[in-house]
Amino acid sequence: MSDHSIFDWVSVLGPILLSWPLVITVALLFFYRPLFRLLEKFSRNNIQKAKIGPFEIEESEQTYAESIKLLLTSFVSENELDHLQQLNNEKESVPYDSGTSISADLKRLSTLGFINAKTDLDQLPHEGELNHHVELTEKGKKYLTLRDNLVTSQLSNQDQEE
Repeated sequence: MSDHSIFDWVSVLGPILLSWPLVITVALLFFYRPLFRLLEKFSRNNIQKAKIGPFEIEESEQTYAESIKLLLTSFVSENELDHLQQLNNEKESVPYDSGTSISADLKRLSTLGFINAKTDLDQLPHEGELNHHVELTEKGKKYLTLRDNLVTSQLSNQDQEE
């Protein structure tokens, strides 16, 4: 019968007892409540940055309001926005020249529901009055109002920061 010394047992059980996964599991079990409270406080207070000892945690996502502003202000191209703004002025005629990509812009705006086509957009004359062929919908007016309000508030916030 072989004689097993304590060193044999330590050499077999030591790596198992002192392995990183086991140490991490024990640490998590021991510090579960303080870590959970810290994460709860971090998410509840909308804290952007936290420092715990040598570690820094930073939230890199944009806030919800900033995301909505980005979506609304970049939803349509500058040309499409220009067409919408011109159509929003109901009293004046809106001349156009089909040298630009006006047909594609108007088709996209029509698909989004921002304008209604009075005539076939593929059959637009080379030049004429835009408001004879399309009209701004209520949805288009609401989009312009929302976008203008966001741009105005964004500009006023930038002025306050400076």
